[in-house]
Amino acid sequence: MTTNTTMAIGKRILLLGFLFCLGETTTALHMTEQRRAFLTRAASSAAGIYAGVHLNTNIANAASNLVFYSSSSGKQFQYADAKMGEGDPKKIGDPVVINYVMSSPNLSNGVKIYSTADSGVPYEWVLGDKSTIAGLEQAVAGGDGVPPMLPGGIRRVIIQGGEGSLGYDAKECSEGRGPGPVSRGETYNRFKNVFCNLTRPDTPELVLDVKLLLPSQIS
Repeated sequence: MTTNTTMAIGKRILLLGFLFCLGETTTALHMTEQRRAFLTRAASSAAGIYAGVHLNTNIANAASNLVFYSSSSGKQFQYADAKMGEGDPKKIGDPVVINYVMSSPNLSNGVKIYSTADSGVPYEWVLGDKSTIAGLEQAVAGGDGVPPMLPGGIRRVIIQGGEGSLGYDAKECSEGRGPGPVSRGETYNRFKNVFCNLTRPDTPELVLDVKLLLPSQIS
């Protein structure tokens, strides 16, 4: 093999390596048409969360056209901000109060599973107390390349299922780790069958539309 041939091959390898790294470090995520269609349906279910966010004249289109970014460690956690909040971010030990809509594409009948609007009661916990899933904690507090939410902000997060997921572990979920509906009725049974089912080989993808409430919005 000649010196020129060796150099040419070396350059190609370097170029391929650069392109691979470029693809890995690009955080903006492109949505397939199937994915966009699901997010549009999910946004329609989350209309109450997005009300007053002037991204578009159509709430569903506005939410589904958000630009998503992944956390530094990969695409297991994706987020898009529909509205930036204001004030100081939450820190470990702070009480957190949110409204949210929970959806999943892994449903045979629609996409919405539960919303705090269904019960009229916001979801609250103390940041870092391990009473809620890691993905929701990261959505609010930030970390792993994800900026924290600020009070009044609205964020959509997509949490992949599977081993090592930041979403629900079927065993912990069945023991009551939040968020989720109260443990009774048809809504809870649907939620439990999707995320707390110990017979499923893996946990489905979870989509949360989250609004971090301002102090003035907390009764």
